[in-house]
Amino acid sequence: MRMEDVTYNAPSLKAAGNPFYNKPLQLFTDDGVVLCSDTIRNWYDWPLYKLFIPDPENARPSGGYSDWYVFRLAETYLLRAEAKVWKDDLAGAAQDVNAIRSRAGAEDLSPADMNIGTILDERARELYYEEPRNTELTRIAFIFAQTGKTAYNGKTYNLSNFHQNNFWFDRIMETTHFYNKGVKTIHGDEYTMSPYHALYPVPASAINANTQGRINQNLGYPGADKNVPPLTTVQ
Repeated sequence: MRMEDVTYNAPSLKAAGNPFYNKPLQLFTDDGVVLCSDTIRNWYDWPLYKLFIPDPENARPSGGYSDWYVFRLAETYLLRAEAKVWKDDLAGAAQDVNAIRSRAGAEDLSPADMNIGTILDERARELYYEEPRNTELTRIAFIFAQTGKTAYNGKTYNLSNFHQNNFWFDRIMETTHFYNKGVKTIHGDEYTMSPYHALYPVPASAINANTQGRINQNLGYPGADKNVPPLTTVQ
């Protein structure tokens, strides 16, 4: 759904003979003035039909109880396709991806098209608002760092400097136009991120509560300078 798919339908507009009644929402006036105070928070597309569940018991339309997707056949194909990419079985990966694309009426892709970027594109289209995207990107970033395999962007990664250079960060920088691009909200907050944000910080309360030892902080966050080498043996 797009904002333009919604109409001005307040009964008071009809009663007043307002010319905007039953017409689509508009972002600009005829002379180019923006009518929305915050286009990031208040003007965006959304997946109405996948997520909205009518609840007749609530006066306000807040959705209701229903089954939600947890695991689907389409995702099993895409997980297997990804595994085949890691194994360099590009023909097998293309077969699995095309099983999804054919069902959707899309053209087949060739084995030469297969890489982790292609898999992520397909997951974004097929599993939008279903998969935990941040978790998936972090998982894939760790596989690149652990295996040293060259990504489709020509880069290789390793665990020694994961907090400074990882696929998670590079993929987001490649595919979005918000972070580190000077984009700000109406309140002046700027959208920024760094490679170490691939991992969340360990809560200070957990670190401080462990008085008999040291819980290391993820590198990049305050407190990481107090990290100690992890134990390799238990006495």
